[in-house]
Order: sequence, then structure tokens, then C-alpha cells
Amino acid sequence: MVRKFLLTTAAMGLWAMSGAAFASGDSSCYSSWKLSYPTRDCASRAIISPSNDTRVNMLFLMRDFAGTGAGTPGMAYPKDSWTASDYGHTFFDWSMLQEGFYPSKPAADGAESGSYVGSRCDTLSAGGTGFAAAMAANAGLPGAERDKLTSARTRLVKICEIGAEALAEAQRYHQPGEAAPDAPPPLPEWPAGITSAPGKAFLAYLQSSGAFYGEQWDTARSGFASLARAGDPWVAETAAYMQARVELNAAMARSIDEYGSFQGAKAVDQTAVGRAQAALAAYLKAFPQGCYAASAQGLHRRALWLAGDWAALSLEYERLMRDLGGKDARSARLIEEIDNKLLYPNGAEGDAVAAGALLLAVQDLAAMRYEYSDDSQDDSKSTPPSFALAKLNEQQAIFAGQPTLWAFLQANHAFYIAKDYRRVLALIPDSARQDYYTPLAFSSQMLRGQALAELGDRNEAGFWLEMLGGSNGLWQRPTVELGLAMNYERHGKLADLFGKVSPIADSQIRIILLSNSAGPDILRAQALDATRPAAERNVALYTLFAKQLSHGDYAGFVADSRLSVPKVEDDAAEQASNAGQSLPSFTKGTWSDGYACPAIFETARKLARNPQDTSARLCLGDFWRLNGFDPYSFDGSIPKADELGGAAHLFPGTATSRGPIYAAIIADPRAPAADKAYALYRAVNCYGPSASNGCGGADVAKSVRRGWFTQLKRDYPASGWAKKLRYFW
Repeated sequence: MVRKFLLTTAAMGLWAMSGAAFASGDSSCYSSWKLSYPTRDCASRAIISPSNDTRVNMLFLMRDFAGTGAGTPGMAYPKDSWTASDYGHTFFDWSMLQEGFYPSKPAADGAESGSYVGSRCDTLSAGGTGFAAAMAANAGLPGAERDKLTSARTRLVKICEIGAEALAEAQRYHQPGEAAPDAPPPLPEWPAGITSAPGKAFLAYLQSSGAFYGEQWDTARSGFASLARAGDPWVAETAAYMQARVELNAAMARSIDEYGSFQGAKAVDQTAVGRAQAALAAYLKAFPQGCYAASAQGLHRRALWLAGDWAALSLEYERLMRDLGGKDARSARLIEEIDNKLLYPNGAEGDAVAAGALLLAVQDLAAMRYEYSDDSQDDSKSTPPSFALAKLNEQQAIFAGQPTLWAFLQANHAFYIAKDYRRVLALIPDSARQDYYTPLAFSSQMLRGQALAELGDRNEAGFWLEMLGGSNGLWQRPTVELGLAMNYERHGKLADLFGKVSPIADSQIRIILLSNSAGPDILRAQALDATRPAAERNVALYTLFAKQLSHGDYAGFVADSRLSVPKVEDDAAEQASNAGQSLPSFTKGTWSDGYACPAIFETARKLARNPQDTSARLCLGDFWRLNGFDPYSFDGSIPKADELGGAAHLFPGTATSRGPIYAAIIADPRAPAADKAYALYRAVNCYGPSASNGCGGADVAKSVRRGWFTQLKRDYPASGWAKKLRYFW
């Protein structure tokens, strides 16, 4: 028998999480280490901005409106995870933000779980508890009847297990005395002998609930209506509440397609929605502090969503956001609902436009995003948004009571769309000297700093330094440090950044600059600085050694071999840099797998004496190949010029890689035969088996690779390398 769980009209994602259209969170991409990002980035920043996940912008604005702020004493950064090891304390995703503001706690008592979450049956467990408590509290209910009713409730469980569709099919084909093919086991019978008034009311409640779970809307509707004046108070209140649930589910019954997708308000039974709204209003009037009052408020929002009444829904959401104020995890759950049901309403005809200032601001920021015109995620190939300033100005009256937010939105438009950076400065006055920043105040000043950077203003660094004093909320100070670090890098002040007294404390920022921008003096000093974390020292020493080899400073590599390797730490920065794992390769690495080579320091000594030593150059290539250094030696992962680590390259010389080494030896008429044979073998294998260059340097044509293969076979037929090589790619 095939069982179909009861997910037919409520589990179509009515309030379930879905891929939010405005959210970011692709775990396969990496954050862009810069402040200004015009498209949706992989991670969010503490700056309310177009690139952020809209849920992040909502939470920051919610906390700002309520005066909750960007953080409170006792909050801490969430534990690092390997999926976000490159974020440092500058970037975060939605789950990390929640963990920082609302540290994980055990699920609340009565929280639903299991197969019925998202369906009508998600209240089955809690409903059973209430049903049992109500029967126990009714002194007029005989004990024998209570036992029968307790047993009878298993019928509801069976209906939920079977599913409404399978149940209806079985009932349609069932004949007395025989079971339909693949029919589910027969449901328990309703009990006989229930004669007391309370017992009859409880039994009628069970029967109406069975009709509800089985999608028999007319039967459920009339059954619960008949119980509205039941003598038992729990039955009467629950029946009043259930009338609204019946109507909402009936309204959606024909709005879900065969793939489980909601087809929008046009497919909803709006008459049933109207009845649901009337039932909810009646329930809340009769039971303003009732057991289901909070749930009824949620169902009221569901009714507005089904009706497509976006203005009323957005105002209700704003009321709740102001009430909750971002103080606890309920705020995050509400934001997820808003992101799914208002900012990107599934099946909506046209765009849902918020009516209140808070949510309209979130929508406006999302409308200022650029979109990629291809899959390259190259900012130069992104498409500007069509969000005109005139359209923004039409909203001015809505923001009449929020002048700071209104100026902030205008400044974002000026920065990201008009690229009028002086207008940004005019809209956002300098207020960098603060003891504390609210999320909106912080975001406004950060935007001003970004405009100063775009203008090349000589006071930019001083502005960032002043902002550091009040950037005390989670993720705030590292974000300011990023702006300051990029300024120092662009203006040749890395020595100040890595000085004994440095305003840049964030390890991830320092690691990026050590890996990409720093020269040998800074790298050497940082490797020896015992006051810095081992992760940074590892990166400094790793980068120093690797660049000395790849840039041809063999004497420096030999001289610095005395530097000690710091203890490897198992933290996110270490994982991100991989330096701790790679450093031992310099002292304990693999030197050879066929072509005889000494340890890398001996190879470097030979190259320091004679940089053209063919055997030593081949051994250097084998060291890179056998110890995983190839990608590093290519300098292929250098950040873009507008990102941290992409504006300065202070290590002298030019990086080389294995490909050019092999090509030079092949072309050298004085190279020993054994070395030339090995160079030919390795040069061909640079392209195997994918036909893509895995050794760096300029790609060569297939005809050249064929020539190498032929040359090896023709000129060095007795070589073991010629005998070993069977293909070219």
C-alpha cells in the first residue's frame, strides 16, 4: 500500500521556508571582500544595503525602529563553521546573524515536529493534549466515556497517516464485506454508548476534526458550527477557532497544482476567505485572551495573503515588527514569513508593494540591485536596475516620519545607481564620532565612507578611524576595519597596518593582505610576531616561503629557513588560509616520485648558486606539483583590483610556474638529455587528462603538445619517461 501523508493543501509551502527571491546564501560561492557590492552577494554585511539578504536588512531595520540596536552586552559572534570560514567577522549569512543575536536554545515545550509539519495535521499532537486535559477537567463526563473517547481519537491519527486522498479513494471503492485494492486498514469506529451531554459534545468535536483532516469541508464546517454553543468551554472555544481553519483550507483546496505550487489569489476561493476572516474576527472578539488568540492572529495574516491584500498585510507585518522589536527569536521567524509571503509572494499577480515605511525601504533597497547578465558574476557584466529616482521620490510621503531612513534611501540611490558620490555626502552629514551606532546610523555613516573612498577624499582614512570608536555592535568594527584596510593598501600604508600599534585587529583582513599584498619584510616580521595569533603567523611564513620560491628569491628562502613554524591552530582562519596544513611541506614534504630530487632547501641552495640549473628547476617544479602548490604559484587567485588584497603587490619579482620551466628547458640546447626528456614528459602531462593546462603559464596549442610527445619518443626512446608516456592531450 502506498501511503500519502496529508500534505495536500497546507504543506504546499503556505508558511514553509522557500528560496527567498531576495535572499542570498549560495554555500558554493565566496564573499567579496569590499564594502560596495551592487548585486546580491554570497554573504551579508552589517551595512543595510542592496547586496544584503533582505531578511538581514529587515532585522536591522526592525531593531533600529524599536531602539534595540545592533547588539547588546553578552552577545557573541557565532562559532565558526567550515562553510563560512572565509567570512571572518566581517560577513555573515542569515543563520549566523540569528545565532549571534539569538543564541540557539532548546525547542520550546509543545513545539511540533515530525511528518506533519506544514500540514493541517501539524496540530495533531498539541490538540490531543488539549483534548485530554479538557475531558479531565469536565466533571460531568463519565470515566467510561472518557476512556472510549480517548481511544476514538486514534481515528484522527490514522486519517493523518493515510492522507486525505488515499482515504477518499478507499471510501469511494469500498464495498461492504470486501476491501478495495491497496486500501488502507479500516479506520477505528466511532464509539457507541456515549450518552452524556459532555460526551456527545466531545464526540462531535472528534467527528468534525476527522472531517477536517480528511478534507471534507462541508461536514467539518457544519460540525464545528453546531458546537459553537457547546456546554464544555474548551469544545466551544476550539470549535469557534476551527471554523476559521476549515474556511482557510477550503479556500486553498483548488489553488495548488499537481506539482504542489500555489497558483496565487486568482485560484483561491475568495468567498471562503471572507468567511474565514469573519470567523477569526468572531473568535478574537469572543476570546480575546483565548488559547488560540496568537494563532488566530497568524491565520488573519494568512487570510490577507490568500486575498492578495498586500497593503493590509504589510501594515499588519509592520505592526508586529514594531511590537517584537527584534528582541528575541520570534522576530526572526516573523521575518522569514514576511520574506516568503510579502517580498516574494508565491503565485502573486504582479509585485506586492509594501504600504509601510519599514518594509517599503527593504523593497526599495532590493530594487536598487544590479543583476548579472551572464553566469560570470563579473560586476562589469551586470545590468543596472531600472529603479528611477522619480519612482523613489513618489514615496516621500510614506517616509515623512522617518527622515533619516528617507535620506538613507536617497543616498543609496545616488551611490549605486546615479553614482553621484558628492550627493551622498550632502545627504548624509559626517557623524563618525559616536559612542554607539544604531544599525541605520552605522549603515548611513558607512555609506558616507564608501562615497569618500570613491572620490579619493584625503580625509577618508581619518573618517574610518573616527568610526572605530563607536562600532561596538556585532560585525560593525571589522566592517569599518575593512574600509580602513583598503585605504591603507591603496595608499601604500601596509607598514602602518602591520605596525606594532595597528587599528586593524581582524585576523581575516590581515590574512588576506598577508597572502596577497605584503612584501617580504612585512611577512618576515609578522611570522616572528608572537603577539599575533598563530594563524596569522602561519600565513605570513607560508606566503614568504612560497613567494620566495615562485618569485626566484632562492637565497632569501635559504636564509629564512631558520624561522620557526608556529603551532597549527584548528580555527576558521587557519582553515581558510590552509597555511597551517601546508607549512610542514617545506620541511617534511615529498621531494620526488621518480626524478631524483633532494629536500627543497637543498634545491633552493642550488638555485641560489645557479638559477639556470636545469635539475634544480625541475626539482622545484616537482616540489610544487607533489605538495599542492601549483595553484598558488600561478597567482591565479589574486583578488580583483577593487577588492581587499587586489590593490598592492609588494613582493618583488614576477611569479613563475611549472609550465614555463618545462618550456625553457625544452628550448635550451645545452640542457642535459635526461633533464630534457623529463621536461618533455612533464610538459605533456600538464594537459592530461583534461586537455586543460594544470601547470600555469601560457597555454600551448595541441599541435605543440603533439610535437613534445613526438620529440620525446623520437629523441629519447630509451628514456623511462618516453616509455611511460602513452598519450598526449
